[in-house]
Amino acid sequence: MKNESVVELIKDLTAKLSAVAEEFNGRVAHAAEEAPVGEENDEAALVDFAETVLEQRRMRRQFLPGELFHEPAWDMLLALFVSRDARLPMNIKALVSMSDAPVTTSQRWIEHLHKLKLIDRVIDPTDRRRVEISLSHTGDQAMKAYLRALKHQ
Repeated sequence: MKNESVVELIKDLTAKLSAVAEEFNGRVAHAAEEAPVGEENDEAALVDFAETVLEQRRMRRQFLPGELFHEPAWDMLLALFVSRDARLPMNIKALVSMSDAPVTTSQRWIEHLHKLKLIDRVIDPTDRRRVEISLSHTGDQAMKAYLRALKHQ
């Protein structure tokens, strides 16, 4: 009986997570369709803007307590967006350091971002302990759409 309830709970959680992911993917697709004409190729400006946003987020900690700004997933997404343009590989260790959060918290967020299909993980074939992280196509499109919207407010 107890195992059946655990199985049902897992099925329910999986269904809910899938529904959230589907809704999110629909929003990303809709936002990508509405991208202003002529800005599709303006990725360099979006990367510069993302770097500015990331710098501003870090600067807040100079003036206010850091615990007020604890959003490791968002910091990771910004860092991945910036690093992909510079063609810099981002492994888990580097990504954890960018999130300014404890390792276990960062790893949980990495797992959650992967479940939401915002990031891809690739195991290094020569060193299986090393995992490269990058934005997925969905994550990349979401970041571009959000940064465009933010930039044009």
